[in-house]
Amino acid sequence: MGGGKLLAPRFLAALVATLLVGIVSGAAGVLVHQAWWGLALGLAAALATLAWLPAGALRLAFALGWMVSVGRATLTLPAGDFLIAANAAGWSFLAGSLVLLVAALATIGSRSGRAEDHGKPGPPT
Repeated sequence: MGGGKLLAPRFLAALVATLLVGIVSGAAGVLVHQAWWGLALGLAAALATLAWLPAGALRLAFALGWMVSVGRATLTLPAGDFLIAANAAGWSFLAGSLVLLVAALATIGSRSGRAEDHGKPGPPT
């Protein structure tokens, strides 16, 4: 083969599952964002999930899944309406969703909290 690494089947399954969780969570957030508590709950839950996921592909998959739902909700419905209205709640939801995506993108290369421990004590600091 071309010498490139293939993704392990378990990791690929985790990516797909995380993407689907992002899609479903984003759809739920779209449906409840008009109520003040729905906006706060949806964005807080999404940011907490993003913080809980390890930095890298899984975090990005969740954010992209969330944005798929949000992006679809911004399109016009057959009746001419939108699921995300152009009001304070709608713009706040869109801004929070973009913050979610930027946070996932900003932490792609980061491996904080995952330092390797070789068991060798270092000099005292």
